[in-house]
Amino acid sequence: MRQFIIGIICLISASIQAQQRDSLLETYFASLSAYHLYDGNIALAEKGHKVYAYSGGYADYTAQKPNTAQSRFNLASVSKIFTSTAILQLKDKRKLKLDDEVAKYLPSFPFKGVTIRHLLTHTSGLPNLELYEEVIKQYPDSIIFNAVVLPLLRQWKKGLYFTPGDQFRYCNTNYTLLALITEKVTGISFPAYLEENIFIPAGMKDTYVSIYGSNKDTLCVKQQIKPTYYDSVYLPADQVKRYRYSEYNNQASIGASNIITTMDDMIKFDNAFFSGKLLSLSTVEEAITPLKLNNGKEYTEQMDTMLGEGTGQYGLGWEIFNQPAYGKGVGHGGFKFGLATFYYHNLDRKQMLVAYTNGNSRFGDNVTSCFYMLNNQPPIPLDFKTSAVRAYAKALMEKGPDHAACMLHLYMADTTHYYFNTREMNFLGYDFLYQSNHKSHQQWSLETFKLNTFLDPANFNTYDSYAEALLECGHKEDAVIMYRKSLELNPVSQDGIKAMKKLGLMRK
Repeated sequence: MRQFIIGIICLISASIQAQQRDSLLETYFASLSAYHLYDGNIALAEKGHKVYAYSGGYADYTAQKPNTAQSRFNLASVSKIFTSTAILQLKDKRKLKLDDEVAKYLPSFPFKGVTIRHLLTHTSGLPNLELYEEVIKQYPDSIIFNAVVLPLLRQWKKGLYFTPGDQFRYCNTNYTLLALITEKVTGISFPAYLEENIFIPAGMKDTYVSIYGSNKDTLCVKQQIKPTYYDSVYLPADQVKRYRYSEYNNQASIGASNIITTMDDMIKFDNAFFSGKLLSLSTVEEAITPLKLNNGKEYTEQMDTMLGEGTGQYGLGWEIFNQPAYGKGVGHGGFKFGLATFYYHNLDRKQMLVAYTNGNSRFGDNVTSCFYMLNNQPPIPLDFKTSAVRAYAKALMEKGPDHAACMLHLYMADTTHYYFNTREMNFLGYDFLYQSNHKSHQQWSLETFKLNTFLDPANFNTYDSYAEALLECGHKEDAVIMYRKSLELNPVSQDGIKAMKKLGLMRK
């Protein structure tokens, strides 16, 4: 009888906690929606079952098309988990060994001593996207496919950055090579392998690898971004000049990125992976074990995306989160300009979250808050304030510098509705200087940088930035004064030293 009563009490307590959690989540997401603070999708699951999902904002701002539960997002670097799983499946089937050298499977690979394990753990020493820079300079409209990686590595003159296994250095090239190894070992295309061996077994019917030139999926969201601090309109990221290299030239690579999926399909993957449906459970454990460098020490870093107390590590394609209050979690973050993604699985609490954003968000705050609320803890307080710098930019462009300066005083005094950040002011100055084509763009830049030297007078960088703009606009004498002021505050500033040497005012 006593055990029965205890059981009833436990059920009642669990029900109350679930109601409290639902209330926290409802209130939080209602605020996000009301104030338009999150573009994208978020799903939370516990013990394999979805407990909450949210869709907000627009999948396509231009068409005013809203995000829905069916919206499909590019996972960006979260795709690396799937590439890792493919390689580990081949390991389980004894078709390869993790300590085999890459050249065993890709004979034209030019570097000895680099193993599959080095690729999985980002300890290879290989170049990242800089591998393609010379090709893009010569052929600006080129799209980089996996097929060019090996030829370009053979042409790479700088060698490995370090002895394989000595350091951790995040590198997308590693995962492009892993996709090529998968194709070499299996004899089928990488997308076909994932479809047959991961997506179908996990029940992921709305997931696929995006192949450049063939993706006509109307449910796939747009990568969209406000290009500058003075812009108020979202544009496709691959059409913005400053992001052309990563989002246009480098958009075709698979293995490191470009898996398209939904919230619900990621929950299905999570269930399949941690139940041993895709890999042996011993290999699952191996995948989420922290890597050790050649010196025998486990690599440790800051946590990615998840905020709060804790440290991060890396396994075989998995980021590892060690949080004192919540235990061990694993997953991965992803980023492309105009898009961010995050997948997290807490091993101790059997909780999972997946988050995608393609517009407005405070992604780290939002993701961390969701995990807190999943555990009946209050979220990080929402910040409803508007950027004073963006408001200043609008005033400057519409009515000139005097009006804008007056309005900035008002914005900065109104701390209930506005926040001010001198780093944003610095970014705005550079946006005006290098991104705008307006006839007044140089004057707007000078006004912004000049004002920032008074707002942040102890920061050497404000003078350095102002000096750069003065020099760019032909005011050499004034630029020298500002460079000297910058170097007074920071005598070892490399930008300041380089500029003064170029001006012939310091010895080279």
